[in-house]
Amino acid sequence: MNIYINYLVAFVSLLAIESNGVPRFANYFQDHMVLQRAPQRAVIWGYGDQSRVTHLSINNQSYTTISNSQADNAAGESIWSVTLDPVSDEGPFDINVTQPSSQGNVTITLHDVLFGDVWLCSGQSNMVLTVNLIYNGSIEIANAGKYPKIRLFTAESIPSAIALDELEHITQNWSVASPESVNGSQWAYFSAVCWLYGRMIHQALDNRPIGLMVGAYVGTAIEVWMPPEALKDCNATQ
Repeated sequence: MNIYINYLVAFVSLLAIESNGVPRFANYFQDHMVLQRAPQRAVIWGYGDQSRVTHLSINNQSYTTISNSQADNAAGESIWSVTLDPVSDEGPFDINVTQPSSQGNVTITLHDVLFGDVWLCSGQSNMVLTVNLIYNGSIEIANAGKYPKIRLFTAESIPSAIALDELEHITQNWSVASPESVNGSQWAYFSAVCWLYGRMIHQALDNRPIGLMVGAYVGTAIEVWMPPEALKDCNATQ
């Protein structure tokens, strides 16, 4: 049995080494992001070639998996995924992912990752409305730098009739709260409702890291946010 296992490990490693692809994170995994804290288990995933051994390390913890799920994209990549043990410490942490290739090990890294609470802010125009358009918005913008443990992310408003593995485009990459990251273009970033909600929760929870992700679209009805299965169950259409 041990001989068989050793041969299997060697075979899988050989498959990985013969691959020439470059690993990457899914496009919304970025520096400065927030992942959900304990007791939840955060999932980190990305792309690589088929059957590539993937090693992930964070805060002296190591994980190993193999990319084997086919991605739904034109590049023909395979997906690797790691579910972390619950993380109670807020960080910041670096997250390193290493895959072997014919040129040697390739390592990609996420920097300044915090663990806290992550909120998805969705809806239509009342959620899209930006901080620079509200009463006292200039005060909120000027004070935004006082909250470096709040991190902001805004998805581009691009509709899709099918579920996607990744976002087609990102309006605002993960950013540390600052006057610049809160005061973007009008109706682009950052959402006033999302910011005010996140700031108040951050203060109420003794400055716990807060990740705010905006995915909102002006003028949309609830049906366009529902998966096809739910619409079918309700005898409704988009």
